[in-house]
Amino acid sequence: MNEKLFHSVAINLQRCRGCIHCIRHCPTEAMRVRNGKALILSHRCIDCGECIRVCPYHAPFAFTQTLESIASLENIIVIFPPEFYAQFPTSYTLGQIKKGVQRTFSAKEVWDTTIAIYFLQQALEQYISTTSNLPLISTYCPAVVELIQVKFPTLIPHLSPFRPPFEIMGEIVKKLWKKSHPEESINLVYLAPCPAQVTNIKEPLDGRESVFSSVLGIDNVFINIKRNITDEKEESYVYSPGLLWGGLGGESSFLPEESAISVGGMDEVVKVLEDLERNKFQDIKFLELRACREGCIGGVLNPEDKYVAKKRLMYHIKTTKEDKELLKKLDNLISISDMLLNKAILPRPIWKLDEDMGKALKKMEEMREILKILPGLDCGSCGSPTCSALAEDIVRGNAQIYDCIFVLKEKLREMAKEMEEISRRSVSIIPKRKEERDEE
Repeated sequence: MNEKLFHSVAINLQRCRGCIHCIRHCPTEAMRVRNGKALILSHRCIDCGECIRVCPYHAPFAFTQTLESIASLENIIVIFPPEFYAQFPTSYTLGQIKKGVQRTFSAKEVWDTTIAIYFLQQALEQYISTTSNLPLISTYCPAVVELIQVKFPTLIPHLSPFRPPFEIMGEIVKKLWKKSHPEESINLVYLAPCPAQVTNIKEPLDGRESVFSSVLGIDNVFINIKRNITDEKEESYVYSPGLLWGGLGGESSFLPEESAISVGGMDEVVKVLEDLERNKFQDIKFLELRACREGCIGGVLNPEDKYVAKKRLMYHIKTTKEDKELLKKLDNLISISDMLLNKAILPRPIWKLDEDMGKALKKMEEMREILKILPGLDCGSCGSPTCSALAEDIVRGNAQIYDCIFVLKEKLREMAKEMEEISRRSVSIIPKRKEERDEE
């Protein structure tokens, strides 16, 4: 199996207490606790960031680049998603925020992704009217796409064939720069709200090389940018409906309410996908699924509370002017082919038990026998998320049966009975031997 070469989620082992919060919340059972420390199974991880969200000791973290690591880059252009604006108080205009970004990065230009969203929304509307694979599932959230690859591969035909807006925006900016600076190259830098987008830029879904040179977490640069925002008012014109995509329900807002469903939070997304496998959405045309509650404003790399950010985002949607002239100028700059994934999304099969089919079948039988012994409580105390996962770990040689505290408790009870019986026999033998010595 081809494993992903890059994951943005990692574990700080010095902070980890082995508390098993992470293994209870991971939607793909990618977390284990062994020898008192958490570890990530690379072949299962989808970089959704749930472990980062729930860990009380902040042991999981997202590995992203820093301002220092890109200091030597020239001709930087920064791109960020709509929810980025919502990290700052509404007393700042969108233009002031962009200027703060420009000063922080010494950037040539700064763009949000709303223009790409404008073109993508039109393409989605047209595609939904012609495809038979309904409901169509959004590919906006990379964590949801990878969840489907890992746990729901039969639903892959329902995935939208379009690239995420940040990659499309990167293509637009590259073309604009080339028109005015034909001999100069640029370095595109993206500010990501979640580890899944970081991973998606490092390894795009369709296998092509990303248009971005670098990607930083919003939380890594937020303070620096805020310090660089001045009181000087700056206007900025964006595609204001595109700002809706920063929250839940924005992507599907162009469709009639009864023909689209918007769901945020991994636990709820899993339920929806399970229902889709049971053909429960006959009248639905579009599923807007997000790993984070309230959508991307809930991303774990956003510094602001998601509910505060939601209020701010709605404020900007109501007060921001739309630059229709700019949209007209860019109309011929991007084509459908620029927006489409260049190859089909494939399943990400979980590791085989063994490359040898005969051995794999034997291990499956061993798993069934082990499961007969395990209590079926899925408590996670063993360091595996479920009893089934522990059985798999045992046959792979990564755990042992007595990692289960209930099996261990039963074994100790049996050993205690044996010791009690041995002790009882010893007590009864000693007087007999004393009598034999006295007779001698």
